[in-house]
Amino acid sequence: MLLAFLAFVVVLAGVVAYAADNIGRRVGRKHLRLFGLRPKTTALLVAVAAGMGISLLSLLAFFVLNRQAIRNIEQADQLRVELRGLKRDVIKVQAGLKTAQKERDEANSKARLAGASASLAQAQYDTANSELQDARATTKRLETQAQALRERVQALTTLRSSLEAQAKRNQAALTASHEQLARAQAQVHELDGRLGTVQQQIAVLDQRNLEAGQATAAAEARAQQAQQQAAQLQQQVGTLQASSRQLSAQRDQLTTQRDQLKAQRDQLAAQRNQLQAERTRLAAERDRIRKDVAGLQQVVAGLKAQSQALQADNATLRRNLSSSQADVTRLEDEYTRATSELSATRNAELIFPKNAIVYGAVVPTVRNLDTFLQQADAAAQSKGIRSSPAVRLSVPARQALETTLRTLNASTYVLCRSQGNAAATSAVDLSCAAQPNTVLYPHGSVIRQVRVSLQISNEALRSQLQDLMSAAILDLTRRGVPLEYVLNNSLDTSDLLSVLNRLAARGGSSAVIGVMPKADVRPGSRVDLYADLVQ
Repeated sequence: MLLAFLAFVVVLAGVVAYAADNIGRRVGRKHLRLFGLRPKTTALLVAVAAGMGISLLSLLAFFVLNRQAIRNIEQADQLRVELRGLKRDVIKVQAGLKTAQKERDEANSKARLAGASASLAQAQYDTANSELQDARATTKRLETQAQALRERVQALTTLRSSLEAQAKRNQAALTASHEQLARAQAQVHELDGRLGTVQQQIAVLDQRNLEAGQATAAAEARAQQAQQQAAQLQQQVGTLQASSRQLSAQRDQLTTQRDQLKAQRDQLAAQRNQLQAERTRLAAERDRIRKDVAGLQQVVAGLKAQSQALQADNATLRRNLSSSQADVTRLEDEYTRATSELSATRNAELIFPKNAIVYGAVVPTVRNLDTFLQQADAAAQSKGIRSSPAVRLSVPARQALETTLRTLNASTYVLCRSQGNAAATSAVDLSCAAQPNTVLYPHGSVIRQVRVSLQISNEALRSQLQDLMSAAILDLTRRGVPLEYVLNNSLDTSDLLSVLNRLAARGGSSAVIGVMPKADVRPGSRVDLYADLVQ
């Protein structure tokens, strides 16, 4: 198209030059004068005017024969405005991209610092945890030793109690033995005294016997009796001496046993004092370890909280960075698509402007989605798209559409629009929306109504009816009916005259007028509206 236009301009320039030159020569030969000017000047003015007229007529003829060129020029002006807006958007996007990159770099640096801090905190946490485990093991070992010592102290206390009881019993026995020994010694002394007396008596009797020479039979009998008594006394003395020796040996043995028990008691007391000192030391060490463990637990809790805060900050930074990268990618895609669309519209014919309806139809189930997309492709090709495939639906958009179809699980009307300007040589990127194919407004139901005064002029009444029609169309679009499917954006002259005639025939000061559809209104149906009296 551009080459044809340039060729036409070149040919037109030649024709204008030739025709203007001939006209100027002819006027010069006739020596015509306009406005009192010289013939040469008059011929020049006529030649210039003729060239301008021929160019104007040629351009008008060209535009009449090729109206698409006018539309292309108008669209080029619109696209030029859009291009300037896109350039401004690109500058803003680039500035935002630089800011996002700067924020990303700052976030990366913060993330690295946070990672280093987290690593240091983790190392400190591991060290504190190992120290805590060692302290717990030491505490457990010391508690085991303390329990063993307590058991040993208890056993020794029991042994000491038993030994003290035995010592008391031995002491009582020793006291009894001492008392018995004292009694035996008293008896021995008494017997010794009696023995001495007897021996003195024997000595006196012997001396009397020696002095007398001869004794009488009575004296001899008494002497024999005394001798027998002395022998008995000697036997008793021997018995008492043996008992005394036995009691002395038993006393010595008891004294030795008492000394041993005293030494054992002193040893047990020293060991008890040592165990009590060890127990006191272990209790102090246990309290100190408990304090250290509590301090380590507080440090570990602080490190855990710091680590969790750092992890939360890292997650926030990652989300912000991902969001910024997604925004940058989306803006770059939009810029690339806008640039490609602008380039395509410059070099090829624009088939679908942005947000134009490409295809719409009823899809019974999700299994019929492929058939629907094939029909949309055929519809785009029939309107002039020469790309293969003619339409494209992105994977996320298709997944969202399939989810909607499964959710509705009924006959659904799907309407697809163009995401951007689509030329004949490029595929159309689709943006599809689905909604249940139910009746929104039955035939003859009131979409919007208003009470009008019959005392106003026809122009004011016409304005109110037009506002009512606009409000009804707005309700339809809010319910999901595309604006392109509304056949009449305003009341026909015949409908308006019919309403005015009925109002005039009805009389009164006011009336209620409603806008109603001529058929059932569904999301995919064409809507034809009319106005009528409601009451």
